[in-house]
Amino acid sequence: MGEPRAFRCVSCKREYEPWEHDYFCPHCGPVRGTLEVLYDYGALSRKLSPLSFAQTRRHSLWRYEEVLPVGFEYAVDLRAGWTPLYARPELAAELGLSALWIKDDSLNPTGSYKDRATAVVIAAARYLGRAALTCASTGNTASSVAGFCAAAGIPSIVFLPKDKVSNAQLIQPIANGALTLALETDFDGCMRIVKEVTKREDIYLANSMNSLRIEGQKTISIEIVQQDDWQVPDWVIIPGGNLGNVSALGKGFQLMLDLGLITKKPRIVCAQSARANPLYQSYLKGFAEFEPMTAGKTVASAIRIGDPVSINK
Repeated sequence: MGEPRAFRCVSCKREYEPWEHDYFCPHCGPVRGTLEVLYDYGALSRKLSPLSFAQTRRHSLWRYEEVLPVGFEYAVDLRAGWTPLYARPELAAELGLSALWIKDDSLNPTGSYKDRATAVVIAAARYLGRAALTCASTGNTASSVAGFCAAAGIPSIVFLPKDKVSNAQLIQPIANGALTLALETDFDGCMRIVKEVTKREDIYLANSMNSLRIEGQKTISIEIVQQDDWQVPDWVIIPGGNLGNVSALGKGFQLMLDLGLITKKPRIVCAQSARANPLYQSYLKGFAEFEPMTAGKTVASAIRIGDPVSINK
């Protein structure tokens, strides 16, 4: 595995020993002080190359074990990651583009990109000896956590906003034996409860406040480039709710740049619904300030989030 060099606060930039703090900087708190994992990029760049990634036989995100904070020996390998990248020339022509590709993360084991994050989080939980995992969710994270925990034989507790999750999204956590709780609140209210529950050290957080989620999700950037013969796209468009995935996407491209695997980064577009767009509202003010909002109903329920945990990332 890529031994973490430090965990660093995204706000004050204080660095801590790896695993010294689980989720946030004690000086900045859980709102501003989420952590990011740092590596010895010099040492990694001397031993990693496009060829070294191409030679692995693992058809999952664990092909990138050298840039993940936990070793494969702790993995519950349900083959998350290494999903197809489809060329869509007919849609590109319709939009007046020279090329268009779609990354299909719906082919992950529980049906969403969340499995990338959970794969690393559950490996970390096993490494740290935690007894259970918990999360707040609008559906997909709950499905992912429940599925991986069932495979590992670890209990899971998921908190969902009542009547805001489809029956299809309820099937997996219930079928996989998760303690599934529907609360009379929205996602942000569920997240507040989860923060209280995870004050118990034996219950490990599986939401984006846990920096290990970002580590799993960043592999999507590496896959996109590797699957296009190490060519960097001009633009990547991605939806944003809790803002962990767009943060991970950026980190993945920055990682490859730091390792000398690529020579440029793409432009990234974070798409938000008009009814749940706190990042966009901040953008209109030049990011001078950020104000959480009460999210309205969105067609895609997973982005119905008005107070994203990963705003600083």
